[in-house]
Amino acid sequence: MRIAVLADIHGNLPALQAVLADLGQVKPDLIVVNGDFVNRGPSNCQVIERLWDLEAEHGGVWFTLGNHDDLVLKWARRDPSLADLYDDPLFVPAGWAAAQLGQSHLDWIDTLPFQVAADGDGVYGLEMAEGIGQKLFLRAAHGSPRHYREGYDDHQSLDVLTEIASDYPARLLVGSHTHRPFMYGLEHSLFLNSGAVGAPFNSDTRAQYMIIEAGENHIQVDFRQISYDLGAALRAFQTSGLLEEGGLGAQLFQLELRLGRSFLTPFWMWASKQGLPRDAESWKLFQAAFPERFTEVR
Repeated sequence: MRIAVLADIHGNLPALQAVLADLGQVKPDLIVVNGDFVNRGPSNCQVIERLWDLEAEHGGVWFTLGNHDDLVLKWARRDPSLADLYDDPLFVPAGWAAAQLGQSHLDWIDTLPFQVAADGDGVYGLEMAEGIGQKLFLRAAHGSPRHYREGYDDHQSLDVLTEIASDYPARLLVGSHTHRPFMYGLEHSLFLNSGAVGAPFNSDTRAQYMIIEAGENHIQVDFRQISYDLGAALRAFQTSGLLEEGGLGAQLFQLELRLGRSFLTPFWMWASKQGLPRDAESWKLFQAAFPERFTEVR
């Protein structure tokens, strides 16, 4: 069985188009689009509608809910749980993205399962933390089965991975969220991270996704890197109005896309540690404190 996992598109239509063109050559049996279709980038409606087309074309396509998808849905509904974020300069793009989406896009996000599971009975969706103790072949969630912001990568502790594998036993435990490809094997489980299509954080700006070849006695993983028109994706920040209307948050997202590394989370953590607001003046101080983070990779 050939399984494709792509995630973290984040409104980057040129990157998605390049990956789908590559998928046309790979011809997977199952495609899991593992959350975070929207926000950060400018082409949110177009990305969702292209994924709808993919589902109609392929048939074997499943989706999971990402934290950014849920954020934008809650923003559109003015969910009181986001009260502390509505005036945060870093979250203006979330409001912009929510305003771009139509009711059909929002309704679709609201139907997405938290996990996609596969076993001898087929492929099906599960909600957060559902299926604890259930032995599966594949369990894919945007983060982990426990939370969509609990990602698998080199920063995750072995104790956490062991606990997840014990509570949610599966031969393949697939996540995304951290925007970095990752593979780690335990005795009965292989942890995988697909990397990011639309905003990689491993200093490689190419669109990244994962192919799993699963046979009766073997599993082979191919982390793929696909070149695309990055310039077009960057220009779309301006032509869409996101860069102008999205303020500081949009500036950081465009920079992340251009350099292939994370800035929002490091800036957030640094500002919190310094007791500073997350605003433009603090961002200037962050840039001055860490000039090495802004070096172009050649």
